[in-house]
Amino acid sequence: MKNKRLRYATIGALSFTTLVNCGGGGSASTPLAPPSNPVPPVNSSAPLSERLTLITPEQVETNQSVGLVATVTAGAEITRSNWIQTAGPNVQFLAKNSQVIGFDVIQSGDYRFTYQGTDANGDTSEKEVSFSVSESDASAKAMVRLDHAVTEQGKVSLRVDSSDANNANAQISWRQISGPTISQDQLTVHGHFLFFDAPAVTRDTLLEFEARLRFSDGSEDTDNAFVLVKNTDINGGGFFPDASSRIVSEDVYTYQPQSPYANVLVNCVYNNQIDTSCPFSTLPLIGGDSPNPDIDDIMQRVVVSHDWMAERFREYLETSPVSNDIIGLLKAVTAIVISVDVRPSFYWAATGAIYLDAANFWVTPEERDTLNDVPDFRSAFGNELRFIMPWRYAENGEDYLNRNDYSRILRETRSQEDVQADITWLLFHELAHANDFFDPAVHQSLPGNISPLLYANQNGTSSEQLVQALPLSSNQMKGLAQVSFAGETATSTQRRYDAADIENAFRPDGAVMYYSYFTSREDFATLFERFMMSYRLGVDSDVAVISREDNPDFLVQWGQRNRFNSPQVRQRTQFVVNSIYPNLNVTAALNTLPAPQDMIRGVSWFDNLMNSTDQSNTSAHRHTHTEAELHMNERELHWNRPVLPKVQ
Repeated sequence: MKNKRLRYATIGALSFTTLVNCGGGGSASTPLAPPSNPVPPVNSSAPLSERLTLITPEQVETNQSVGLVATVTAGAEITRSNWIQTAGPNVQFLAKNSQVIGFDVIQSGDYRFTYQGTDANGDTSEKEVSFSVSESDASAKAMVRLDHAVTEQGKVSLRVDSSDANNANAQISWRQISGPTISQDQLTVHGHFLFFDAPAVTRDTLLEFEARLRFSDGSEDTDNAFVLVKNTDINGGGFFPDASSRIVSEDVYTYQPQSPYANVLVNCVYNNQIDTSCPFSTLPLIGGDSPNPDIDDIMQRVVVSHDWMAERFREYLETSPVSNDIIGLLKAVTAIVISVDVRPSFYWAATGAIYLDAANFWVTPEERDTLNDVPDFRSAFGNELRFIMPWRYAENGEDYLNRNDYSRILRETRSQEDVQADITWLLFHELAHANDFFDPAVHQSLPGNISPLLYANQNGTSSEQLVQALPLSSNQMKGLAQVSFAGETATSTQRRYDAADIENAFRPDGAVMYYSYFTSREDFATLFERFMMSYRLGVDSDVAVISREDNPDFLVQWGQRNRFNSPQVRQRTQFVVNSIYPNLNVTAALNTLPAPQDMIRGVSWFDNLMNSTDQSNTSAHRHTHTEAELHMNERELHWNRPVLPKVQ
């Protein structure tokens, strides 16, 4: 049995010698023991150079995943980091600003890295680490991705794969090797993944986990990964911990340090201390700065956890066929946050910013490795109901958002076409929320002494006007939406509704999808999103009612394509689009767009993709689908967005 971390060395403070020779005797799976002659702790007032410790592997073989860690033993903690590779075959690490970097090594050779750190007192230090990589004699290796840092109490995910795709079905087991014990009931193993919440800590604290793969030939391999839990100043009454119930990453930063808002962006829109909405004099809407912003103006408002996210966002703005629309809609926000811990995407009037799940933006497998894969715990909401109502976008007989299944194990790169598809519908949706609160007429006239939160609490929204003018009528669907999207317990009556009951309630009403009933904000955003996807891109939108009972092929009870243009919904679509694009002749636009088309009853949701009246072309492979496939790319739509705090 091979193991990538036969030995780990430390560079710097010797009180970390417990990590030297980890797992001696050829296995790193043995829990670490205290050193026989522990070195006294480093003085907390010592210079950072004496308190800084780097952990690096001493023995590595090709086709292994490696982690490098920088941490301090005492005193002021690190606030800024930078890693630079100075020798060896080039490796790709995408978290150079973090205390932990992880990457795969494919080639043998001698590797060297320099770490530059700054602590909270402004003290700086630079240290160098090196290791050698030898050729591997094993055909398959365990590879845990990705060693990384996380904020205390934040959500953590690790994934293990085999370096040999033929061993994708290896048996997997996980265990913790070192650090404060995470109890078994707090660890969730789901296939290749390990999920848990980071513990609360009083100092930066290192955890180590081992994954063991047992292959079909009986051989085994293990790999370990470090998770550095960062001690963080968390304001329990702050916007994010309190009203949003989430601990956010402390590793985010303004992408463009030369931005005129570089010093206020993170403090105003994304940290664990914010408890006051910044006035527009400090951070105005993008449209408040300029009535005609360009891509450079937009990028000055971007906050990320990794550079690649901003690079992909800019690439999208430069190449998307709807770039002009998106740039115009972005005038209604104060900032764009893209981070590994944003899940799901959302807009929040408390800060005026839009928050985007980085999973929409990845292109390379290395970018995908940096993502947090913790699933939406609310995805089980509504499971006691007897129906499901999937949605999708369709183009040329294909699922627009699920055309390709990109294998993690094969390390596949995603096409620009699929990346753009994943981003566009989401931006139309979230930016509809922003323009609901701040319609184009007010962007240039907001007083500097008020904040996004104050404005939101004192002024009405376009979605409220929609409710007053053209309300949804089905209280039955509104109640069910609270079960499916807010997690309320279904009543006995709600549990009795079958697919036919839902068809009768939904079909004559004015909603484009089930999620429209959750809040008036979602009703507004889904109408705009579906119109824009059709009007700008010619992409169709589908919704259906399907029974959960004895229906393994997901046969459709009732469904419809392009419902936004149906007689029940058309006037509501006009209202929403006119509120955001007052100069657009929406009636004329709708006349050029496809009329609604009903799906074929009794035919699979998947086979209805072609929306053909010829049932002879239906697929013979319906049984291969699962219910999870009906909710692909629903990262925003299965979550309740953060509560809007009250003005204090």
